[in-house]
Amino acid sequence: MKRISLCIVLILATALYATQSRVESMGKRSAFFLDDITIFENPANATFYSNALMGELGFYKQNTLGPSNIGHNYDPLSPWFGALFKFGLAESHMRDPQITIGGVFGREHYNFTRFVPSEVVVSGLHVKVPQTITNFDAFLAGTMVDGSAVGAHVYVGVQDGKQDHVSGNPAKGDLAENAHVSILAMDYGANFLVTNSTSIELTLGVARIQYGPSRKTFLDPGLFSFYSQGRLFVDVNPIGGQFVTGYKIADMEVPGWEENYYNLNFGLNVVIPRGFFWVGIDGVRIKETVGSFSLENDGKNLVYREPGSMDVVLNDRADHMGGILSFGIERNVWGKWFTLRVGGQKGFMYNKCTNLSGLGEKSPICDLPQGTKGNFWSTNPYGDGTLEDHVGFGFGLNIEDKLKIDAALSEDIVFRNPFQGSGRFVSRVSAVYTF
Repeated sequence: MKRISLCIVLILATALYATQSRVESMGKRSAFFLDDITIFENPANATFYSNALMGELGFYKQNTLGPSNIGHNYDPLSPWFGALFKFGLAESHMRDPQITIGGVFGREHYNFTRFVPSEVVVSGLHVKVPQTITNFDAFLAGTMVDGSAVGAHVYVGVQDGKQDHVSGNPAKGDLAENAHVSILAMDYGANFLVTNSTSIELTLGVARIQYGPSRKTFLDPGLFSFYSQGRLFVDVNPIGGQFVTGYKIADMEVPGWEENYYNLNFGLNVVIPRGFFWVGIDGVRIKETVGSFSLENDGKNLVYREPGSMDVVLNDRADHMGGILSFGIERNVWGKWFTLRVGGQKGFMYNKCTNLSGLGEKSPICDLPQGTKGNFWSTNPYGDGTLEDHVGFGFGLNIEDKLKIDAALSEDIVFRNPFQGSGRFVSRVSAVYTF
């Protein structure tokens, strides 16, 4: 039976039971190391972990906070919780095979929700698109006798018959028969050893995204998106780490919007004394075609205008090509129970853009005047408190290897007057309890 090499075991031990807060504070990406958050990208990875309870208190967008928040308490956005349970099927003294089942409630999948508009306009009628309220992820995974793993993951987010008036509070709103939204996604993953020092991850998935007021049948065209990604881990014993290469492709499609995404990356992760380090580079190309969408209310609302049978739709087009350089490092600074993390990313994108639609205030993919086209360079935000900006840092607490709490710190914390009383010290808190 194949055995995982010592290097892979060490890296798994370093990364085990980490969280989205760890990723956000240590380079903002998990493409080049194993982390529990990758169960949403490859469900087979759920087999790496023991019985566990996990979740987040939510997160704050730091650029929305300021002096106006003094004296007010605001709950963080998008809290979620879930659990994984493992059941052994092997005879005595054997680790495999095993089955893992689990579920997560409340986690937002931005890769899907970013295509859902805040309202739809049909024949002059404005219909608000509600929030998805079910937001449930289900996992089923298992290992084989040789340790290889396979898994399946389903995500369901729906709402029907109510328009939301208060963001983040689906209990409030008006009944409206023509208001609905549904996001259904399913993906399958595998994780297997090729040799004692080489492992491969593969994922294939499909999603169906629909929003009101028009009702469509399940197999209507223009509603399905397809995506796939994979990673190759190769031990590099002289550096005590791994070489990692991966890809991600996606054909995302909703009415009026199609996006083709291509990513190829290379990187290294290394176990260092009392810590862990990784660095990587990505090549990215994104091609988008958008018609009948616009950004309104100073860019805050995404609006879709459903075309009539006689309407001629002019599409905005964008082609983005570039790369991302990223790194992350963490180190235990007080025994094994307190860890500091820091990381960052820098992206360069060359954009070719054509704005023809002329709808609303602004095109969602082409920030140019109507009827014009242009070429320009862009980069990720310098510091807006999101996963897209340049730098993050944070810390982790490990209590008896059972309860692990990670926090991403607000990036302005070292420049802030602690007596002023505005802003937040922490932007995201996540936790995992194993048993």
